Amino acid sequence: MTTPPSGTNIFSVATSLIILAVTVYFLVIGKDVLIPLVLGIFIAYLLVALSHLIERVKVAGRPPPGWLSLTLAIVFFLLFLTAMVQVIAGNVADAVAASPQYQARLEAVLEQVNALLASVVNRKEPLTLTAIMQQLDLSAAAAKFAGALQTVVGNTFEILLYLVFVLLERRSFDLKLSAMFPDQAREKRLREILLEIGRRTEKYVLIKTVISLIIGAITYVTLAAVGVDFAAFLGLLAFLANYIPYLGSAVGIVAPTIVALLQTGEWSLAAVVMGVLAATHALIGNVLEPRMMGRSLNLSPLLMVVALAVWGSIWGVAGMLLSVPLMVMAMITLAQFPKTRPIAVFMSENGEVN
Repeated sequence: MTTPPSGTNIFSVATSLIILAVTVYFLVIGKDVLIPLVLGIFIAYLLVALSHLIERVKVAGRPPPGWLSLTLAIVFFLLFLTAMVQVIAGNVADAVAASPQYQARLEAVLEQVNALLASVVNRKEPLTLTAIMQQLDLSAAAAKFAGALQTVVGNTFEILLYLVFVLLERRSFDLKLSAMFPDQAREKRLREILLEIGRRTEKYVLIKTVISLIIGAITYVTLAAVGVDFAAFLGLLAFLANYIPYLGSAVGIVAPTIVALLQTGEWSLAAVVMGVLAATHALIGNVLEPRMMGRSLNLSPLLMVVALAVWGSIWGVAGMLLSVPLMVMAMITLAQFPKTRPIAVFMSENGEVN
């Protein structure tokens, strides 16, 4: 058995590193174009998965035609998007009106924290609202949030435009694939790869959306039951944040807890809210979601954390939302080729990439 020259291995590694560097470079400089495109593809997968779910509902013993199920999926999505915009717009005005009350509550909470710190750790320098605002640099944080919101709103039309063309492209894709690969064996193999990528990505997107809806609904019901302000907005926040692995659960628990504490000043109520939401996330995340996902999401937890950090640094919040679907698609693709299959095995949780 002959071993390849060491120079060949060095050249291969150097070539791979160059390709990786160039790819990251284009991901960074092209993010204004790529983020709306990838979000459009992500939503397209969601709509297709939802249309397939609608097709399971039989009327008079027959499933609805494909065009009707896709149309219904689009209608449901547009209705949800409209409701989401209304919730956000309505709560912004309410938050501005309630801000003086929350500032007074925050000062009262700080007094309680200072008393506790003085008695427990003998801290003499009290925490003040001014000091916290200076340390947190709220003006810079507000500017970043406003910039991110402006980017999302500004790209909404572009995302929807990409979505329309992605859905239209599905009609002619089969014909293009046949024309690109006259060899039937290669065409069949490519179709199998694309079908597997599409099937598992659709399953992940659909199940993650259902799980996020359940968490958002439980968050809303919990907060509304105890009279916490902005229950609908915080439920929507929990729904959106749940797409982000690990970090999203923390946001969905901490944000409602802080609002409950600042609204009432009652630590017991905040503890109840935190306890219920933490139990909800733990139960759904550790029991329900793995059962529903099955082997469709077989990514290494370490890889998901690294992917979250990397894509977040490249594309911001949008990168965090898309990090897991992108890694799932990459793992499935790499698993189809003998030379890249070891990489897919390394990316998996238990080594099974079939």
